[in-house]
Amino acid sequence: MMGKQQEPVDIQDAQELSEEGKQLVQIFTDMKSKQLEFLDESGKSMIERIATFLTILFAVTAFSNNFPPPYLKGNAPAKIMVILTLILYLLAMAAALLAIQPRMYDIPRYNVTEMGKQLQHITTYKMRCLRLAGVLFALGSIALALLIVVIIAQV
Repeated sequence: MMGKQQEPVDIQDAQELSEEGKQLVQIFTDMKSKQLEFLDESGKSMIERIATFLTILFAVTAFSNNFPPPYLKGNAPAKIMVILTLILYLLAMAAALLAIQPRMYDIPRYNVTEMGKQLQHITTYKMRCLRLAGVLFALGSIALALLIVVIIAQV
C-alpha cells in the first residue's frame, strides 16, 4: 500500500444546509468550475505586468542619446543588476507563457476517474508555472529597485 496515493474523501455534514451554507457551497463550486479559466487569466495578467516592468527596465537602461547611458558606463554593479533583472523577468515571462500555452490533452472520453486525474494534473501544472512566474517576477522587481538605487547612489 506504500507509494499509492489515497484519494481525498469528502466528509458531509449530517445536518441540512442553511442558506448561508448553500451559498458557500455554490461559491466554492463556481470557483472550482472556473479554476482553469482563472489560472489562464492570471497568466495573461502576469505577462502584462512583466511586459510593463520590462519597459521600465529598458527605459532605465537603453533610452538615452548615447548607449549605454552615462550612469551605466563604468558602473559594474548597475550593469550586473540590469542583466540579472532582465534574466529574472524573461524567466518569469517564460513560466507564465507555459501556464497559458495551448496544448493537446489525451483525455479519455468515458473514464470519469481519469478525467478527474487529468484535470487535477492540468490545474497543478498551471498553478506551479504561475507560482514560479510570481516568484521570478518578485525577484526581478527587487532587482529593478536595487538597480535604481545603485544608479541613484552612483550619480
